[in-house]
Amino acid sequence: MFPFIGTLCRQNKYFLIGLSLGVLAGLILTPILENDCLFNDNGEGYASDHLSRSRSLSSDSEIHGDEYEPRINLAGKPKKAQKTPNLLNRPRYYSTELGIREKLFIGVLSSQHDVSSRGVALNRTIAHLVDKVMFFIDAPGPRKLNISMPGGIVGFTDTRQILKPFHMLKYITDNFLDEFDFFFLVKDTTYVKARQLYEMVQGISVSEDVHGGSGKRDEHTSFCSLDAGLLLSNSVMHKVASSLDWCVKNAFSDSDDDNFGRCVLHATDISCQESIQGQTLTSYILDRSFNMEDDIQRLARDSTFDSALTIYPIPEANVLFQLHAYFCKVGLVHNKQDIAALRNSLVNMSTLTPGGRGSVTWPVGSPPGNVPSSRFDVLRWDYFTESEIYLQSDFSNVKPLEGADKKDIQYVVNASIKRMEAEWGEHLQYRRLINGYRRFDPSRGMDYHLDLAFRDTTTGREVHKRLEVCKPLGRVEVVPMPYVTENVRVNLVLPVEADHKLEAIKFMENYARICMEKRDKTFLMLVLLYDPSLPGKGTKDDIFLSVKEMALTLSDRYKKDGSKIAWVSIKVPSSNGLANEPLLEFAVADLVVRKFSPESLILMCQSNMDIRQDYLNRVRMNTISGWQVFSPTPFSEFHPDIVYSNANARPKELEIDKSYGHYDSRELSHIAFHARDYTSARKQIEDMVPMIRSDRDIHSLMSIKYNGRANPPTSLYAMFVHAGSLHILRAVEPGLRLHYRERSCEETNSQCIEARALNLGTKSQLATLILDYLASHATTLS
Repeated sequence: MFPFIGTLCRQNKYFLIGLSLGVLAGLILTPILENDCLFNDNGEGYASDHLSRSRSLSSDSEIHGDEYEPRINLAGKPKKAQKTPNLLNRPRYYSTELGIREKLFIGVLSSQHDVSSRGVALNRTIAHLVDKVMFFIDAPGPRKLNISMPGGIVGFTDTRQILKPFHMLKYITDNFLDEFDFFFLVKDTTYVKARQLYEMVQGISVSEDVHGGSGKRDEHTSFCSLDAGLLLSNSVMHKVASSLDWCVKNAFSDSDDDNFGRCVLHATDISCQESIQGQTLTSYILDRSFNMEDDIQRLARDSTFDSALTIYPIPEANVLFQLHAYFCKVGLVHNKQDIAALRNSLVNMSTLTPGGRGSVTWPVGSPPGNVPSSRFDVLRWDYFTESEIYLQSDFSNVKPLEGADKKDIQYVVNASIKRMEAEWGEHLQYRRLINGYRRFDPSRGMDYHLDLAFRDTTTGREVHKRLEVCKPLGRVEVVPMPYVTENVRVNLVLPVEADHKLEAIKFMENYARICMEKRDKTFLMLVLLYDPSLPGKGTKDDIFLSVKEMALTLSDRYKKDGSKIAWVSIKVPSSNGLANEPLLEFAVADLVVRKFSPESLILMCQSNMDIRQDYLNRVRMNTISGWQVFSPTPFSEFHPDIVYSNANARPKELEIDKSYGHYDSRELSHIAFHARDYTSARKQIEDMVPMIRSDRDIHSLMSIKYNGRANPPTSLYAMFVHAGSLHILRAVEPGLRLHYRERSCEETNSQCIEARALNLGTKSQLATLILDYLASHATTLS
């Protein structure tokens, strides 16, 4: 080994000597070079802190003299963004965001003296035919008008008549400029054919400037008359709004027509036109001695009077009503003529269409009847007589003909009799209704087949006639509703009986999980109904002690979230529950509603219901103060022992299935209303059902059945129907599901017995149960 190493060293001796000399030179020269860095050009040394600073990134350039040394500038840090992002504020209505405007606004110049006569008459004849009507009057003093108009009345303290039209323009441009396409300005001494005016503006494009009117004094003037009415487009009103100051300064004429026309002409450079895009605005000037009874026959033959859009001057309000009645009759005659012409054209053109004359439906122009795709889609015909109706629903065989059904059938029969008398004259005399059938087709309307018996006066024999009657569906109209939100607090009122306290505890557990944990805006009020025969409140054996403890526990648990469960105790007479004493609902409501503010939303509920968030939201949206009460139809579960079996176990959550339950239209206990609406409706039936102000008054309530004049309402729903001041929304509610509850009914309470029978099961399930019982009974006997 050693001889081999020695040989390698001899062969590489020059390399090893050079390597050793290089390492030695590096060790000797390194300290000398490092010491040179500690001195400047003048030979002066730096302190150790200067050395550390010269090696840092934040050192000054004078120290190290390196212009490429990186530096950090912390001045003005942190810097703000030069351009802040714009937040998108969505408007309240989609029409605002999309720029959708209504069509026609009518502004009427009136006075404080005439608005209660001619103004009211004009409002009644045009307000329901246009989008909005407003009246502008002079109001120099604090006098109040004893009239109410949906559009509104605006009063100006400036009594200068020359500036009154410009005050009206100022108000309109400040409040309604971006809401309407056209503005029609007129005085209250003018009758306006509102329907014809609205149809005319429908055919005018709003993309062009419109300055239209009539009633020019001569051919050379370009100013139209305010008495005849001025039609201005939205774009023209925008231009006029910017020139109102000039208009006021240059209003030197005694005529409103000149001042107003000069203002529009200055702002737009467009003179008043009587013809706009093929539409003509015409007016008719009445004589000062005009008399409706004497002159209407003469004016009816005048084509300009019949085609005029406005008629003036109208001296009195009754003349305006008379003119409106006349033109309504004329319009009705024209509509009938147009309908007859359309029917004839449809029949004549049917020969050129597939199917020929046979393809024409009756009545001509009406949609054809429903063609069922299967036997399950066949529409049912209801048979009726003069006093009864048969098979009206799946749950009744025969029912007395009363109410709206009776009025409807009487109207159809009377119309059929008049038609036969008009066709046959005095040869036929009506005797009786033999048979009647009716069917409602959602795509067409109500169809009737009537078999009527007549007596032929010439022969004395009885003649039977079959008539087919159709009441087609009218135009669908959208009912305007007040704006509501889902941020309203729902106050649930839960009556609890001693037999249902376990249900109430389970209800509170679900309420805590669904509402209290999620901080939903709800409040639960328990109404504990104490029976005198059971241990009362304040004792150790309180029958509702477990319910109260549960309510206190949940209230303490969610106290930080503002959620709370309260209760009120009511001592009721000994009874079999709310099912047998429906008037107890009024006692509960009277004693509970007073504990809430008038604007509170109250929901009456039961302990066997499933709480669902979507149901509470629909309660908020469908219960409108001063407008609507919400009474949902719940899905009620059938008897579990009948609809469930070992093979078909009862699910944890009630499912909507026709085998498990049905929508119970007889269940009226669930109803939502505002406290103020309940108070006003309750006062209307106070003479039939006395107000309950304490527990002692309930005894008198239980003894009331009839008051000698009419049957008292037996539910809160019936009370609101009797009041008639609010809309009542009654519809099926899939979010409201009731579990089966045993009903103990008295023999005299037929409604309770009927409701209990209908909630047992379907017809097929009950039939199967009876057959199984008969089979097992026969086997036992054998």
